[in-house]
Amino acid sequence: MLEQIQSTGEQNTREQNTREQWGGVNSLIGRWLDERQELIRLLCSLSETEISKSEFNSRLESFCEILLDYLSAGHFEVFAELEKEARTFDSRGIQLVKALYPYLEQSTELALGFNDRCNQLKGKITSSADLCSELSQLGESLTDRFELEDQLIEYVHKSSAAEAL
Repeated sequence: MLEQIQSTGEQNTREQNTREQWGGVNSLIGRWLDERQELIRLLCSLSETEISKSEFNSRLESFCEILLDYLSAGHFEVFAELEKEARTFDSRGIQLVKALYPYLEQSTELALGFNDRCNQLKGKITSSADLCSELSQLGESLTDRFELEDQLIEYVHKSSAAEAL
């Protein structure tokens, strides 16, 4: 009986450690997806036509800051964690990470280019019309990126979380 209790205790400890490890990942992904929602909200707010030049520039600056934060968190935190999970639990997951990464990198380069352009034009932009084509292209790229990111999360994280428990 004592052995069963010890065994159950060890199992509970392992399960708790697993939950803590992957629960942290859930929290990381949750915060990152919340940041994505803020990014989308700010991108949509840039298309409003009845705002002043100063309000537009303020929104644009906020958008660029969130964009860089989102990309950085994705690259250095979320993707790194998903790749770690894939290596730990599912070799097909690492293949998916490697297959999708070049597309994510293209999106990152486009977004960084947009941010650089905004920095060059700081104060000279009066409305979304000044950046219409760039905003449209960035919006399309981000939409595709979000879809790829969701695929990574769905396949790698959810399958590894199920295996861990």
